[in-house]
Amino acid sequence: MNTKLNTKRPSAKPRGRRPVVENFDVREHLLDTATRLFAERGIAATTVAQIAAGAGVTSALVHYYFTNRETLLDALVDERLAPSVAFVWSAAGGESNDDPFSMVDEFVTRLFDVTGRMPWLPSLWLREVVNEGGMLRDRMITRIPFDNIRRFGARIKDAQLAGAVNPELDPLLMFNSIIALVMLPLAAATLWKSVRGFAPIERDTLHRHVTALLLGGMHPPAARAARKTTRRLRKGHSS
Repeated sequence: MNTKLNTKRPSAKPRGRRPVVENFDVREHLLDTATRLFAERGIAATTVAQIAAGAGVTSALVHYYFTNRETLLDALVDERLAPSVAFVWSAAGGESNDDPFSMVDEFVTRLFDVTGRMPWLPSLWLREVVNEGGMLRDRMITRIPFDNIRRFGARIKDAQLAGAVNPELDPLLMFNSIIALVMLPLAAATLWKSVRGFAPIERDTLHRHVTALLLGGMHPPAARAARKTTRRLRKGHSS
């Protein structure tokens, strides 16, 4: 399919109708380009001219779809970040999943799913949402499902009271730990790769590592000790 952009609007079209280029969605292309550049450079450091150059169009066409920076940022939140947040955090919102280990496992899996489809998400999230002064922070704070996070913490707490989860863990900090363990290594993957002698961060390896670290740490100390004893006995029998 030829996706070359024609930035001239045919005079026969009514005013206000979007330019169409052989079914190529120009607006989506512009939003994708802006999102990628924001993640790489930061929103404040990215100009409309750079977005236009990255998309292969004129600055006027960017303004045609997004009147100003605020309009563009609203679209980014509404159409990119908010849906990804809703998908990931719905793992903590359902009433049917009462097993805290399954809930955490699903949470991690969803986070790897969405960052696989949106590789720009970790960098953009840390730079523009988590970082104080980030230009998406105020927009996103109203989109975070804090009720789901509270339910997540309550399930961890209930499991602790039942003796099924390590009592030393803070229920709500578990949520932050999951985000940090996944998002930070993915955001730092390019830097990590550039360090001599360090192997690249592989997504599958990181997924297994995060899952093992979290689920292993959730088991009560007595349960971990029992498992270690069982493993030693099995090794003794096998030798």
